[in-house]
Amino acid sequence: MDLKLDFKGKTVLVTGATRGIGAAIANDFYQTGANLLLTGTNMEEINELNRSCGEKSRRRYLQVDFSEDRSLENFLSVIDNYNRIDICVNNAGVNRIDPINDTTMEDYNFITKINCHAPFAICRKVSRLMINQNHGRIINISSIWGIITKKKRSIYSLTKSAIVGFTKALSVDLAPYNILVNAVSPGFTMTELTKSTNTETEILNIAEQIPLKRLAQPEEIAKVVLFLSSDLNTYITGQNIAVDGGFTIV
Repeated sequence: MDLKLDFKGKTVLVTGATRGIGAAIANDFYQTGANLLLTGTNMEEINELNRSCGEKSRRRYLQVDFSEDRSLENFLSVIDNYNRIDICVNNAGVNRIDPINDTTMEDYNFITKINCHAPFAICRKVSRLMINQNHGRIINISSIWGIITKKKRSIYSLTKSAIVGFTKALSVDLAPYNILVNAVSPGFTMTELTKSTNTETEILNIAEQIPLKRLAQPEEIAKVVLFLSSDLNTYITGQNIAVDGGFTIV
């Protein structure tokens, strides 16, 4: 039995793939042979990534702003040019932290468009390709704040809980076509954003609340995503896997 992860010949879509967890996921897929369609928001960064990869690279980066309807529609039209998408990872997400009485409808619309509307539209599009293939894997990145919550997370928790519910419903719709759909909920992860928004003392305090006494590395989240996306996963669908060092159980 071959237990190696091998994505040679597979076409993989990863949103929010230029940094943090998304970049780790994209890198692992690339290292295991996949052809990649990747999104990010910064045009200058996207252009530089495409230049550094070269024209014949297995990686293609696109600038997409999922908060803008036209940008999303343009991206969906790009997917139309693909004969197949084997794996879709909806990773792009945003958060704004405020108590409910200080939130605005602009906050709500911005966060829900990126965290919910875009994954729905993308899954609707790629699932049609996967149905024709009679095979596929979809991974939606949720969060521990879709399982538990804390103050100032009303909109974010709403969207991440919604992604889990959507994942379950989608898995039932697509099960007859050999398409497995799962969610992954990262806990505290040592990304560039975490480092820039927390002091060393704050990070140590967070780690003390986690049973494993440390934050996750982005690569640890990526490993779970790759397993669920691989042919090694033949029977897990409709699940939400928390990768949180035990944080949500204490």
